[in-house]
Amino acid sequence: MKPVSSLVVVAVFSSTLTGCTGESNAQSSSPESHFVVTNQGTVTQRGVAAKKQTKVFTSLADYAAELASNYPNESPLAIDFVPGRYLLVDMGGRSSGGYGIGVTSVDVTDDSVTANVKLIKPGPTCAVPAVVTNPYQFVFIPTVKEVLVSERVEIVNC
Repeated sequence: MKPVSSLVVVAVFSSTLTGCTGESNAQSSSPESHFVVTNQGTVTQRGVAAKKQTKVFTSLADYAAELASNYPNESPLAIDFVPGRYLLVDMGGRSSGGYGIGVTSVDVTDDSVTANVKLIKPGPTCAVPAVVTNPYQFVFIPTVKEVLVSERVEIVNC
């Protein structure tokens, strides 16, 4: 009975270490591949939609300043336990609902990390609200390497 209980403990411990990765790339063993979503939304702030953009911030202060000036209804999530980068992916103003944006994984190389971003667009038969939206997401990536962005578009068929 003792060998079986030891095996269960090892299995639980192993799943704890390899599970719970959120949306990050669970196949990579590098800590840089594990990102944290800090803020996200789709509502246009102050009635003015931003242009499509990506920005990399190297400090909590820069990230908080961006939130305060362009996303005033958001509060910064303070993640300062390791050096890293905050990445903003902003889809820009869209003429209706049904759009979305988000980092799906982070790939790591010797010199850089690549944030893989999915842009969601409603298909032609989708019933969407007639309201201007501005999908955006901030993520924290625990790296000091250069952050690159790779985008792909997914059309949702309703």
